[in-house]
Amino acid sequence: MKMVKLLTLMFCFALMQDVVAQVQITVGVNKKDKPISRNLFGLFTEHLGRNVYGGAWAQVVENPEFVPASYWPVRDYGNMMEQKLQQSQETFKLTNLVNDSRNGFAAYWASSDNLHGRLLKEGIHDFQQIETGDEVGYIQSGVFLPLHRTEGYELTLRARSNNQTKVTLQILDLDENVLGETNFELNSAWETNKKTIKVRTSEHQKGDAYLLRLLVEPGTVTEFARILCFPDDHIDGWEPELVALLKNMKLPLLRFPGGNFVSGYHWMDGVGPIDERPVLPNPAWHGMEWNHVGTDEWINLCRLVGATPMICVNAGNGTAEEAANWVRYCNDPANTSMGKLRAENGHKEPFNVKIWEVGNELCGEWQIGFTDGDDYARRYAMFAPQLLKADSSISLVANGLIQVLEKSELISRGVDPEWNYKLMEHNGNLVRSVSVHSLVGRAVDENADPVEAWKDLVAFIENYPDFLHNLVVEPMEQANVKPKVAITELMDWPQPRSVGNVTSISGALWYSGIINTCIRSNGLVELVTRSALMNHGGGLRKDRGIIYSQPVYWSHFMYSSQNGTIPLDVKTDSPVFASTGKYVINKENISTVDASALLDETGNSASIFICNRDAETAQKVELTIEGFNPKKEAALMMIESNDLALRNSWENPETIAPVFDKITVKGNTVKYTIPPLALVRIILDSE
Repeated sequence: MKMVKLLTLMFCFALMQDVVAQVQITVGVNKKDKPISRNLFGLFTEHLGRNVYGGAWAQVVENPEFVPASYWPVRDYGNMMEQKLQQSQETFKLTNLVNDSRNGFAAYWASSDNLHGRLLKEGIHDFQQIETGDEVGYIQSGVFLPLHRTEGYELTLRARSNNQTKVTLQILDLDENVLGETNFELNSAWETNKKTIKVRTSEHQKGDAYLLRLLVEPGTVTEFARILCFPDDHIDGWEPELVALLKNMKLPLLRFPGGNFVSGYHWMDGVGPIDERPVLPNPAWHGMEWNHVGTDEWINLCRLVGATPMICVNAGNGTAEEAANWVRYCNDPANTSMGKLRAENGHKEPFNVKIWEVGNELCGEWQIGFTDGDDYARRYAMFAPQLLKADSSISLVANGLIQVLEKSELISRGVDPEWNYKLMEHNGNLVRSVSVHSLVGRAVDENADPVEAWKDLVAFIENYPDFLHNLVVEPMEQANVKPKVAITELMDWPQPRSVGNVTSISGALWYSGIINTCIRSNGLVELVTRSALMNHGGGLRKDRGIIYSQPVYWSHFMYSSQNGTIPLDVKTDSPVFASTGKYVINKENISTVDASALLDETGNSASIFICNRDAETAQKVELTIEGFNPKKEAALMMIESNDLALRNSWENPETIAPVFDKITVKGNTVKYTIPPLALVRIILDSE
């Protein structure tokens, strides 16, 4: 696939040697804007679905704490748990899984016929009790193992038995062939034991399913409180491929732990020894919060990949004091109460988290602690002084009006349209920056024409400066405060798979358009955290133990991995098109080609980003860079697909993949043809 794309690209270059350009792009190096922050290229994550557990976190057991199926929250999702158990039953050929979850066995754990099971609780933790008769019995759960990467697995079992006995842990294929096993010795006291195991099979194919089985001896009462299984190449609990991909893109900023999740999250639940962390239903989403990943783990991930951490605090059902203590835990020296707690948890030196957001989407009725503009203004007035008292060097982001668009309108579910004005009127200079969430395209239906929907999404990009002005700039200027915008969630959001969205090429190109707009904002936008890290929004996915990228990861990579921070003057003469406004915005004279350029601090390297937003027609482009003496060869990277609905999958992870090449520069000019629905980055170095 990559070779075909490369040959196509080379053919396009050959065609362009002696043709008149259809699109003229002129980049002026002598006319510069003030430098942007690299925080424009950040990323957002939260405890949602398989973003963390089952995604970025490398542990593979679905229900590692042996909790009942009834713990999974129902909320507005209907009987989702029953559906998920049924799906797991079919995937792993566990014929009794659904019935066992109703009859004394933990969710996602099936039993042999000769066991009696009970689900019990001791203190803050649940456990699975099983009683055997005259024969060996077992419980088992389905797992996906990254055997394409490693044969080694680290196992941690917390268990006890009514007498000294042995438990055998096995890994089996779905034909019940044993591929690896180890033994744990138990007695009457709770003990946590760690083992390693090699899983060997000559027939493994990527995506294959396996069973993790716990065998117990006859005539025993055995109790299991926790089972963890990590591939032995994990990096402090995180997926090694995730860490490598984030490092390679030079991710500058990571926002966590939510999202809707944070409005019901109490950070103390996620620090300290794992045995002291409560296991709880996820407060916002259908899932469990194991509290295996908390502040310390998130900060460690940021350090592993070189990203600055950004924390959003619970201003939903949390308190200002709780949030201020979170700041102290992260930033105090080890001789204070919160700093001492952090040191006891293994981190003597402060984390020095400098960016803190006060709440998440509290303007919407779907949010825990949902409120109106007047009440949030009062909340911010309580939170902000206490956070700044905890550490006066931090930068705060106020929770602004979100921007979920349906047919040009902010959704009306409880949203107070005067939110930002009330925030500023009540708080004035206490507000340094206001957040925006831009989640666009929910009105696109399954019968939509993909190209028509795409044009509407592009129209939103073209109108984005006006939205930012109306949503944030006007309220802040009216309060005599210098406007600053923090875009803390960003995603094109059409739901039907028949059209493009954040998981297809349109997500890559839409992200580019928003980032280009932010680059041109003259410092108005101070940071962007795109949605999201893994298995939510676009970027990276893990399915059946396989990690792969979606096109928007590569679009993001183009911006974050280059060194330019100084915006250059870019003039583009391009064909235009119009959108209908059926799904988002009606707009005329939309430029088919969008371009931006960044110069590095040395003045010796210029990165030019060019996007062909036409879904059907290639564009012949002539790029001229003035005031710069480039080398005769430039580095080119391209991501493209002529199908808006096409997506990568675990079976075909490189259906849409980047092309890297070199391109000839004649004088100060580059000529080439950019395919439909394509984003190109050209890096020109000076002689």
